Amino acid sequence: MTALLGGGLLSERIRHGHEAFAGDVLPPEPAEAPPEVSLGPATQIEIENGEVRFLVPFSGQWPSEYWLRAFRQAQLVWPSQLIEPRLDEGRGLQLGPLPAAELEQHVRAAKEQVATANRIYVDEIEPELRRQREEAIRREDEEHRLQSEVESKLKQLLG
Repeated sequence: MTALLGGGLLSERIRHGHEAFAGDVLPPEPAEAPPEVSLGPATQIEIENGEVRFLVPFSGQWPSEYWLRAFRQAQLVWPSQLIEPRLDEGRGLQLGPLPAAELEQHVRAAKEQVATANRIYVDEIEPELRRQREEAIRREDEEHRLQSEVESKLKQLLG
């Protein structure tokens, strides 16, 4: 088989990758900044016996599963004296029941949690996702390049 592929030169070139076979490589497209997730206005506000409960939807689209992972990581540092918000899948954050007098503290903490999740996503998760996408593209390009080279070599050898 090595004789068919040019006496092992093809495998040698693949191993060392010194030559380009598929033409010029396109420069990578500039990465878009990931959309920043933010909270929308409160809805479904209920007040009972001095306690308040409400839903805070995310602005725009529902966050990606990767951003939600960052949000859950950020929740690990939630202030222990406050009642943690619950993620209401597809709807937003459910806050309460909490004392109406502590409303401002809870809202500030929820906004800070979202901001922390945005930072975790941008600093930790998105770079890894980008690296995985680039590696997948690189592997796919290598497969296409090898396919073209083998087809060309076979056409040259077999007509």
